[in-house]
Amino acid sequence: MNTKMKALIFFCILLFAFSLISCSGVKITTKTSDLKKAKYFRILADADDNRIFSKLQDDLRIDPKMERYTVVVDIRSGEPAQQYVLFGDEYNPLRFSWTQLSEDVRKGLVNWTGSNKEKLD
Repeated sequence: MNTKMKALIFFCILLFAFSLISCSGVKITTKTSDLKKAKYFRILADADDNRIFSKLQDDLRIDPKMERYTVVVDIRSGEPAQQYVLFGDEYNPLRFSWTQLSEDVRKGLVNWTGSNKEKLD
């Protein structure tokens, strides 16, 4: 095989690899956008990930503080009385009103795009 042919094959392989990387980047962007739009979601929270996961426990007066917990948010309803947060164990969670959380925690949860957030709707 001559040098030009080897260079062409190398270029094609390189082009293919870059197209895979750029395609996966588009998927991540779309997924991130979807996560921010979610009105019903679960986060497997770790207090070390972000301050909002500690502040959430302050807002709900959780004591002693938990290092890891599950939080489910359901804000699909237009009625504030129907919007809620489930905190703790999946099998026996505590239920709180969405409005019990401070505005910065609510924004932080909605805008969270970590891999530990899962859309439920």
